[in-house]
Amino acid sequence: MKVKISAVFVSILFLLFHPARAENKEPLGIWLDSSSMSPLKLPASGGIPDILDRFEYPADAVPYAFQKDLNGDGKKEFLIAASAGQCGTGGCPYAMVDGRSLRRIGDFFGSPILVAGQKINGYPVIQTYSHASAGSGTFTTYVHDGKEYRTVSAVFLAGESVDELFKNFAGYKKILAPKNGKDK
Repeated sequence: MKVKISAVFVSILFLLFHPARAENKEPLGIWLDSSSMSPLKLPASGGIPDILDRFEYPADAVPYAFQKDLNGDGKKEFLIAASAGQCGTGGCPYAMVDGRSLRRIGDFFGSPILVAGQKINGYPVIQTYSHASAGSGTFTTYVHDGKEYRTVSAVFLAGESVDELFKNFAGYKKILAPKNGKDK
């Protein structure tokens, strides 16, 4: 199993950071952080009420979230941010909900969240960075296994390794929340 996970990780890194990608005008993926989230009225069904409770949103609160069809099924998935009280300098907790079934399909922590153009099992590879200090943190890669996102790699980085990692993120398109409150 470790060999399979290592092979998947190496393949993902190769596809994401291969020099040939630099010639491509398409972004490598999208960069999300707290500035990407908008107040969003979410359905009160499926796994969403449990997520909002776990993320300490009051019953009448409008949570912050990002929505986009990530698996091409015509329904937008929701990436829900935890309430501000659960966030810190290391990042924020997030949960992803499938747009069709409204079932939780992933939990993530960090900032930024990178949604790659590369898909596995119909969903994009997701990577996060969570700060441990000003010059160190953990870079985590998640892959959808057909049912939910699973961690396939978590690597602690420090110093120049962090700088190099963030240079590679330059090919991602940063998404900002719309000023008019409309969905992206």
